[in-house]
Amino acid sequence: MQNKGHYLGMAHFFRALFYFEKVKRFGNVPWINKTIPISDTAMLFAARNDRFEVMDSVLSDLNYAIENITLASDASCTRITKNVARAYKTRICLFEASFRKYHTNYGKQATAAAWFEEVVKEADAIKGFSLHEGATKDRGYRELFLAKSPYTDETILAVALSSNLQVYSSANRRFISPTYGNRPSLTRRFVNTYLNLDGTSFTSNPAYTTTPFVEEVKNRDLRLKQTIRLGEYRRTENGLSVIAPPNFNQTYTGYQPIKWCYDERFPFDDESRNDNAHIIMRWAEVLLNKAEALAELNRMTAAEWTNTIGALRKRAGITGATLTTLPTVADPYMVSFYANKFTDRYSGSAARKRCGTDFRRPPSR
Repeated sequence: MQNKGHYLGMAHFFRALFYFEKVKRFGNVPWINKTIPISDTAMLFAARNDRFEVMDSVLSDLNYAIENITLASDASCTRITKNVARAYKTRICLFEASFRKYHTNYGKQATAAAWFEEVVKEADAIKGFSLHEGATKDRGYRELFLAKSPYTDETILAVALSSNLQVYSSANRRFISPTYGNRPSLTRRFVNTYLNLDGTSFTSNPAYTTTPFVEEVKNRDLRLKQTIRLGEYRRTENGLSVIAPPNFNQTYTGYQPIKWCYDERFPFDDESRNDNAHIIMRWAEVLLNKAEALAELNRMTAAEWTNTIGALRKRAGITGATLTTLPTVADPYMVSFYANKFTDRYSGSAARKRCGTDFRRPPSR
């Protein structure tokens, strides 16, 4: 039985998430840390607090949650544990550290390092997780997003669905139906950021801009074929395996996602019947958060690179020196990809400049 402190820790955790989302959207917001009587008009109509003060309170809430939540693990990956709070802290602190460092007009650059340090500290405190491999490297990554019960090796938090309870999502319909969804598609500019299997940049080939689809997807990071339809992709219809290349009735660009979709057409494409779990937080993101924080702190070492970016690339089937050797020259394509999105002279944060394709966030990668 959980004690009172555990539930207070849960309350602080959810308040931290609530305020983090509000600060992201609105900046300064009123900070409320007590129950408000309906007669307390001063509090009800209080002015907004400074966003930096609010984020300091968010950090305090996260620390309280980590200290007081007693649940250490959860086989269902659906409950809030200490590791869930720690993982969210790495995400939130990385956001705030980057905001303070690169929004120089606020004059908070000197406070950024402490937030980056919090990312590294909490990432190191999370134990018991690894990158899901699966039976083969060309299936393991996608398996994460199709599992009905989350894989506990990598998944830190997920939303579980259930056909027995009639709790479904519309993943197949959203991504495949030409009328129900909005035909979500990846862009070629984004697909260009996937590395070659030997660890080299796809865009290092001068002919990359004119390489046809059937050629450009060969010998690439194995996550690519587990994210979009390739020419040999197959689905099941009426019990039969059929070839299903990109369908331009369902995609605008031809880079058609399959990452969250079952390969069976019926009933999933036509009805909202997906019961695969939705991953909210996983170990891969924690590794990325830590790597970016270390790079921003100028503390990335070969060993840390191997255990973070190198590990992610190795799981994706990539080979070569990139698994253990830090790059020393920024990829020109990645520099242009992030041009004018950041304020440092490399047009991209230090970690994105160094690590390239592994720093693609949404959806959870």
